[in-house]
Amino acid sequence: MAIPSTYAERVNITKYIKHDGRWRFAPVAKRPSGNIHWDYVLVNGAPVHHPEGKYFIEWREGSARRRKSVGTVPSEVLGEAQRQRALLDAKAAGVEVVETDSQPTTRQLLVSDAVERYLRNIEMNHAKSTYRHYRHTLTLFKKSLSKATVDAVDRDDMMDFQAFLYKLGLSARTVKNKTIIVASFLKTFGVQKLLRKGDWPRYTEEDPESYTPEELKKFFQACTPDEYLLFQFFLQSGFRDAEVRHTVWSDLDFANGTVRVTHKEASASQSWRFEPKSRQTREVPLPDFLMKLLSAAKKKSNSKLIFPSKPHWKAPNAKPGGKPSDEFLEYCKAIALRAKLNCGDCENSDGEICAVAPCCEHFYLHKFRATFATMHLRSGVDIITVSRWLGHKDVKTTMRYLKAAHGEDVRKKVNAGLLALSFAPPTRQRSKADRTAQKHRS
Repeated sequence: MAIPSTYAERVNITKYIKHDGRWRFAPVAKRPSGNIHWDYVLVNGAPVHHPEGKYFIEWREGSARRRKSVGTVPSEVLGEAQRQRALLDAKAAGVEVVETDSQPTTRQLLVSDAVERYLRNIEMNHAKSTYRHYRHTLTLFKKSLSKATVDAVDRDDMMDFQAFLYKLGLSARTVKNKTIIVASFLKTFGVQKLLRKGDWPRYTEEDPESYTPEELKKFFQACTPDEYLLFQFFLQSGFRDAEVRHTVWSDLDFANGTVRVTHKEASASQSWRFEPKSRQTREVPLPDFLMKLLSAAKKKSNSKLIFPSKPHWKAPNAKPGGKPSDEFLEYCKAIALRAKLNCGDCENSDGEICAVAPCCEHFYLHKFRATFATMHLRSGVDIITVSRWLGHKDVKTTMRYLKAAHGEDVRKKVNAGLLALSFAPPTRQRSKADRTAQKHRS
């Protein structure tokens, strides 16, 4: 939406951003068409991407400059600018104006407007995957809802939303996660504590699955050199899929043998950005053999990303690659098929079973992360350190990977322990007479 040129004379739109370590106001940037280029501001005359902060409108009353915060939703920013311009025009014409807040109270907002405002904040301050997940959840919530305004939402609506999700075939765990998102959305606008303790979905928490050493050996034997490097990185770093996608060469510390999860900002030469989960950076040590492989790969690379997307096989000129890849899961399943590791029971949407198609549900990316955690804990690394490597906010999350009752090494310790040796029934030595009697009975 274009802004009339008269705004520059009477009402300006600016944004409060953080630049070079300090917060400051900057004018909004515009596209060649004259429309505002949202999330871009002018810094030293050049447009710079700044998704953080809020928008403000500015105007003058006599010699005094006035400024008002107008949030982050474009429609609301433009609406406030237009409203203030109308007030200034009325005053200039000699019309007596009684200024009142014409905006509805927070809880009287239309649900659709509230969702737009909420998602705008999520998009600006969270990862793209989080934004897409929240957007999908709130879209489902609006479909299940018959109310128009936020303040009208009650417990029955929340229960109807859960029933709506169950009808879609979602699991209790997924229903709970989506209910938490909706509850957080409503709380932002003053509607909270709608659900009682027994209203929340219940489910049994399953232990995370990890790959066995035998599976990994066959898996890596079936890899190409590039695939070997990629999935060794998944295994040895414990990184999430999005973290591997956005790891750049400067995240590696070859002197100390570590890799970091860091924030990446978009720029004129880089269209993508990345925000670590919970805005938490962290450092993970990598084994020497992997650092040597990465060092050799860096010499051949012409990308800042360690694992960039490949050129499209049909249109390499139109889609040359070099961006964060979204094909890692496909690679994983294809390798499992080549290695003959598939179970043979899984089926894809085309009716093909995983004995002949790369669709086995037992092979997925997060399983490398679970294997990373499980093996380090079994190797004796303390749980606090593993939790820090994984980027968990709560060590209770890491405790799920202990799997105290699993593994051959654990069974040996149980059978050799004082508890088993002290209370197992005694082993009776058979006498010669017993053996002779048994022989005659046979």
